[in-house]
Amino acid sequence: MGRVLKKEDYKNFLIKFKNAGELIAPVKTDMLRFQKIEDVEDIKLEGNPFFPLKKFFLPNEEILLKIRNGLTKELKRKKSFFSNEKKKIIFGAKLCDINGLSILDKLFLDHEYPDEAYKYRRENIIVVGVNCLTPPSQHCFCSSMDLKKESYDLLLHERENDYYIDVLSETGKKLVKYLPEENFDYPLPETRKKLDKKNLWPFFADNYWENDSEQCVSCQRCTILCPTCFCFDMFDNINPSTRNGNRKRKIDSCHSKDFTKVAGGHVFRDTRLKQYRHRVLHKVQFFEDKFKRSMCTGCGRCIEHCHSKIDFVKTINEDFK
Repeated sequence: MGRVLKKEDYKNFLIKFKNAGELIAPVKTDMLRFQKIEDVEDIKLEGNPFFPLKKFFLPNEEILLKIRNGLTKELKRKKSFFSNEKKKIIFGAKLCDINGLSILDKLFLDHEYPDEAYKYRRENIIVVGVNCLTPPSQHCFCSSMDLKKESYDLLLHERENDYYIDVLSETGKKLVKYLPEENFDYPLPETRKKLDKKNLWPFFADNYWENDSEQCVSCQRCTILCPTCFCFDMFDNINPSTRNGNRKRKIDSCHSKDFTKVAGGHVFRDTRLKQYRHRVLHKVQFFEDKFKRSMCTGCGRCIEHCHSKIDFVKTINEDFK
């Protein structure tokens, strides 16, 4: 059962969130980006923020374990989200980014031993999404990617005179319990740009990827801006004299030549062609083969913000015949 918010109450609705905790939402500065909100009037919902939602769940670098006298010690994390700390509420995320969280959940939580650092953030951040009525950009192709209504606490869908709020969690339910109830099956976004989802294994040969890869400069922007790219490296920083230090995780990229470097100096994907091909196929073929779901959510950031304007959707649709 969802809830209904009148448009004249929208600003007060956001102020309630701000008063309840640390409100994070899209703001237009030099670019559209998620940041802490001081004034709810600053929130801008048109377009997709430059950086995706994942940065709040997978920081660029973080300490996973302490090392004391040569032995690892688990970090003590606060167990309760409703402690003396202010709650974090992310408002204004689009379904492409939220579906990216679903994929990260699968990778980091759906195991016997879930990733504790990711789990802590995931449990301690409230996600309030906003449904797109029009695609954020001409590069968006999310309607090809089978987006699902999941992984948020609340999601707003704008109608003529009000907002329908889809409620998925008990936490979300508490936040809107004062609003009137209603059931409404809101539509998912529809984009003009489409990805022809096909079996790409027959197109693994190098010549299919040469034109795109020759333009690639390995800047790694595509992986940084992708809602689901999660590759990381781990290393220990230790003071030899005390045998104390930290074990850290740092975000990495499959577009880095060193990413597949192993002992002895061999690099498995030693060319830009192999690196580019792997990223695209991992998103739209390998992951789906294993998990029956594409790893790409169709946000279009990797196309829109590519230095060389490489469009893998165009390549798959037009060149892979």
